[in-house]
Amino acid sequence: MTVNDVENYIRDVQRFSTKNTPEHTMEFLRRLGNPQEKFPVIHVAGSNGKGSVCAMLSSALINAGKKTGLFISPHLVTILERIEINGENCPEERFVEAFEEVKAVIDGMVSEGLPHPTFFEILFAMGMVVFAKENVDIAVLETGLGGRLDATNIVKKPLITVITSISLEHTEYLGDTLAKIAGEKAGIIKEGVPVVFDAKNNEVSDVIFAKALEKKAPNYPVYPGDIEVLPRRNGCVTFKFDLNNHNEPVVLPFYGEYQAENGAIAMQAAEILAEEGLLSREDIYEGFKKTKWPGRMQKLRDNVYVDGAHNPDGIRVLVESVKALKCKDVTLFFSMVKEKDYAHSISLLLSGINFSKIIITEIDGYRKLDADDIAECFKEVKDRVIIERDFDKAYDMALESAKDGTLICTGSLYLVGNILALEEKRNIDD
Repeated sequence: MTVNDVENYIRDVQRFSTKNTPEHTMEFLRRLGNPQEKFPVIHVAGSNGKGSVCAMLSSALINAGKKTGLFISPHLVTILERIEINGENCPEERFVEAFEEVKAVIDGMVSEGLPHPTFFEILFAMGMVVFAKENVDIAVLETGLGGRLDATNIVKKPLITVITSISLEHTEYLGDTLAKIAGEKAGIIKEGVPVVFDAKNNEVSDVIFAKALEKKAPNYPVYPGDIEVLPRRNGCVTFKFDLNNHNEPVVLPFYGEYQAENGAIAMQAAEILAEEGLLSREDIYEGFKKTKWPGRMQKLRDNVYVDGAHNPDGIRVLVESVKALKCKDVTLFFSMVKEKDYAHSISLLLSGINFSKIIITEIDGYRKLDADDIAECFKEVKDRVIIERDFDKAYDMALESAKDGTLICTGSLYLVGNILALEEKRNIDD
């Protein structure tokens, strides 16, 4: 069996499986020996920035010499990215081995009439099996959708819970107000476990404060006013965050200034870990400086940037980052998936950046959004819009259009993943 065989099986599950209850996930993991209980966990939820925070914390822990597992989603190029050990993708043989162990349990459950685990449940279970077999010292887990009912939320007693920026997303599942969505995200808060959270929105903060009080969880709000963004250092985002009288500049290897906010949240969480003796402040600063998190305002070439912003809040901070770069003659390469608020996102792009050319394409898969539907939202600048459904051709067209300017590629992590895979393939072919 190969990684492709495993991925094909897991993807096929999406055709017939439905969201299962936490009790189902607990039974699934119980039959695997509860691997998630064999190592301490940092649990991270949020609408935007949760992956970045996970990557920063993982990097700091690795710098401290801790064997660190990282479970994230979605992946950009290879499914192996979803399960990392010490910053490296899961080895293929370990990935396949974990799947075979998980598949044997699935077969037993299905034979007893229990529901088939979902795509995400399977990958989560595989990640926990891998981390247990690798004897990691600690694991950083990113939630999939929401928090309260997320498969990852079966972890009983994490070291810390973290909730990043919250916005209106997946409203059909999480609720149609920020307060309702915050309630779902706050579902990861556990009895007596410290919670670090983005406190810039009062509607969200009130919900998290209330849940923390109910759970007797020490709470650590992070306010925008506590963050000072400094001039870039060698092109990197630099900021100060006043924390226990330690106010040294923090350097992050990113181009998006919005990462300062994520960095402050990660700093607060890491400070709690430092107080527990799991790492030093030097590990935090050095680890953050080494963070690898592709597809988030990532510079591919001198004039090409990719960012996986996929909702209005993500697009809003992307616009600010592009403005900070003082780009001229900007071409947009764009696509989104169908359940996102693409009309609002496009409105924010058009009001914030004067694009000289807009190349619209489509992303393969069941979530594909038709290019004509996207283009309809660009009708006020339709003279600058080109539709090219063939992804490779569309990307080449965008590169050509921006050869004397700047190319911004955004709208979806799937778009970014396709670009990175194409760039990697062409580099290998060369």
